[in-house]
Amino acid sequence: MANKILVTGYSGTGKTYSLRNVDPKTTFIICPDEKALPFRGWKKNYTSKSPDTLKKGAFDPFANNFLKTTDWEKIKSAMAFVSSKRPDIKTVVIDTITYAMIAEFMAKAKTVGFAKFTEMGDNVYKTLKSIDGLREDLTVIVMAHTETKSFNGVDKTVFGVPGGKLVQDVVKPEGMFAVILETVVEKKGNDVKYGFMTENNTVNMAKSPHEMFNSSIIDNDMQLVLDAMKAYEEGE
Repeated sequence: MANKILVTGYSGTGKTYSLRNVDPKTTFIICPDEKALPFRGWKKNYTSKSPDTLKKGAFDPFANNFLKTTDWEKIKSAMAFVSSKRPDIKTVVIDTITYAMIAEFMAKAKTVGFAKFTEMGDNVYKTLKSIDGLREDLTVIVMAHTETKSFNGVDKTVFGVPGGKLVQDVVKPEGMFAVILETVVEKKGNDVKYGFMTENNTVNMAKSPHEMFNSSIIDNDMQLVLDAMKAYEEGE
C-alpha cells in the first residue's frame, strides 16, 4: 500500500510551490491543471515529451515525468504504470484532482439529471482507492482546492467540489487520508511566508499522526514533509 498525502488550499497559497525541492529524478507529476509549475527551472526538470524518439506531442512514460491530463482513466493508468514499471519514481503528484473534477463537470454541463454527479463521485472514489494498490515505497501526493462553508454559523474549510455535494457528503475524500496538510499564508509587512498546517484547529481539514511533525505549522516544503514521514515510519 502506497503512502498518501492530501494537500488542500485555495489557489495561489503554495500547494504546487511546495514541490520546488523534491527530487525530479524520483518524482512524477500528473497535472490536471495543465499549467506551468511555479518555480525556476521546472521545464528542465519535468518533461512531457521525448523529442529524439517520438513524434511531436507524444508522451513516453519511460522517458518523462510530467503528464498533463484530466482523464480519470489516464490518471489511474499513469499511477499504475509508475508503480509497476518505474521503480526509479518514489513520489507521484496529482496537481490538482479538483481540475479533473472541473473538466468532467464542464464536459457534462448540459447533461440534465443527477447521474453526472454520481459518475464524478465514482471517479473520485475509484481514483483515490486505486492508490492503495500501488507499491509500498511509493508516496502519492494529491492536491485539491478548498472552499469555505458555514456550519452553525462557523466557517470551515472543506474539500472543494465543482457543481455538486456528492463528493463532499458521500465520498468524503479527507477520510481516505491519514495526513492532510492545509496551506496557510502569513503576511508581515512586505514579507509573505507560505506554510502548511498539520493539525486540526476545528475549522480546517488538517491532520497528521501524533509526533510526525514538530509543529502545528511547518514550512511549505514537500521534501521536508517526505523526510518527516519517513523518519516517523522508521522510528527515527
